[in-house]
Amino acid sequence: MSARGWHNDGVDLILVRHGQTDSNLAGALDTAIPGAPLNDTGLAQAKTLVGTLAEDAIASLWVSPIQRARQTIAPLEIDRGLKAQVRDGLREVCAGSMEMSTDTEDVSCYIDSTRSWMVGRTAVRMPGGDNGRITFERFNAVVTEIAEEHERTNAEGAALIVAHGTILRLFTCLGTTGADPAWICNNPMGNTHVTRVSGNPTDGWKLISWNNGQWTASASA
Repeated sequence: MSARGWHNDGVDLILVRHGQTDSNLAGALDTAIPGAPLNDTGLAQAKTLVGTLAEDAIASLWVSPIQRARQTIAPLEIDRGLKAQVRDGLREVCAGSMEMSTDTEDVSCYIDSTRSWMVGRTAVRMPGGDNGRITFERFNAVVTEIAEEHERTNAEGAALIVAHGTILRLFTCLGTTGADPAWICNNPMGNTHVTRVSGNPTDGWKLISWNNGQWTASASA
């Protein structure tokens, strides 16, 4: 694919959710550093990303500091000969005082709070954590940094970001145009699934495809 924009002359972003962990399987609110490592399935999923993205020109790699994200991007670092740049702003939405809980009410509180953010009610605060505006802004600041670096260096390829399911949905809902945020917030990304975005911080970001093509801009046109 073109290095300089799938649908425009902006920057292409490839957004990837990390591979599977035992916390995923347990339904635990595992959002802090270092977090659970990838399980055997997750490690295998990370390896398959090399083939999944084989035809993509990739200029830079960016990753959350949480262990599962760094393990997920490791095979791509080796394959592309690139070192991923770690940014704290790419970490998962903090569960606050509910960290590592599997209690049904706590999990429901986390889901309801973050889905409220995704449809624009960003003043809601996570118990013991941040509100939606602060959470979105710290992720979006890294996206802006990435775009500015690519424009400054005239990078020939996409920027690939490995992060987490909830923060990727939040960015997509609040930071891009194309799909209905109410739909995105109810359709999470699968482990190591790929979402594509193109644009720039000035003119805005457009969603090209979501969750391995579950939604595409061309299909919705």
